[in-house]
Amino acid sequence: MNKETAYKIIRYFADGLIPSRYRQQVMAWLIDDADKEAKDEALKRVWDETDDVMNADAMSQSVLRNQALRSHHDHHEHARQIRLKVLKYAAVIFLPVALCLGTWFVASNQMASQAMLTECHVENGQTKVLRLSDGTQVRLNAGSSLFYPKRFNRFFSRRDVYLDGEAHFDVAKNSSQPFVVHVGNLKVKVLGTHFNVKAYPADELVTTTLEQGKVKVYEDKIAMTLLPDEQAVYNRISGKMTKRSVDSGKYNQWMNGKLLFDQTPLKVIIADLQRRYNVCIKATPAVDLSQQFTMAFRADEGIDDVMKVLTKISGNLDYTYQQHTITLDVKKGGHNAGTVTK
Repeated sequence: MNKETAYKIIRYFADGLIPSRYRQQVMAWLIDDADKEAKDEALKRVWDETDDVMNADAMSQSVLRNQALRSHHDHHEHARQIRLKVLKYAAVIFLPVALCLGTWFVASNQMASQAMLTECHVENGQTKVLRLSDGTQVRLNAGSSLFYPKRFNRFFSRRDVYLDGEAHFDVAKNSSQPFVVHVGNLKVKVLGTHFNVKAYPADELVTTTLEQGKVKVYEDKIAMTLLPDEQAVYNRISGKMTKRSVDSGKYNQWMNGKLLFDQTPLKVIIADLQRRYNVCIKATPAVDLSQQFTMAFRADEGIDDVMKVLTKISGNLDYTYQQHTITLDVKKGGHNAGTVTK
């Protein structure tokens, strides 16, 4: 195995991105003698990239991140076994810091037990308002999940939560304990502000829109600071991030039950409609999912209203709605509509 592949495996494992069904295989590979040179170098790279490795607080945050992604059924015993195996391997590679890791092992168990993460999941067709222990208000959009501690530990240097989906945050100000939203490798760090993050698992783009205050959006190699009415768009595939000026008010309309699409590809519109109205929408292969549409709908307009407008202004689409499933197809003799506006 080449060194770069070994590094990616260990990096993803450390960041909690390895699916649970593969974690045991990765651990077995870590403590095996195979690929020792590649693993040694990769572990050193990961170690060197870790800020303040002697800080038990930072290590505890790593425990919390893995708890958010780990199965609820076996995480106590499974986490204990994984930490023991990691310590065993780390003792061979990093003898000078093995004692510090042992100290972390004891401390992290105590701190993690005091700050277990709670999951709030919102089904399709619904939204939910959540108030965190620090006074921060979070509104979750349909099909979203948030992992958060029941109470933020005052001994931690940050207030960490983990988002899967879309949420609007009204963060309670605390200059000594920044609020950090984790979306995979990407993080949004604030002190106290209003902002919206859209990061559904199937979406290629992660969008952070700032309404008030100041936020830092960053990952390992990229960082951007946003001011009000600015938006950071992070591409999960390319790893690139761009910033642009926007009307931030347009990106929180879902909180009022409204739907707003601005030059939005049909593929994204379909995903949003499925979550909003809790329906299944299937597009035939003939439908061009890259078509862009600009439309707006009120809170009292249903899925039939949306589909009628969409197919009418597209000029080339038609739909059928049966048993909770919508099938979108191209009309015979239809044409590509391009970008259209309601």
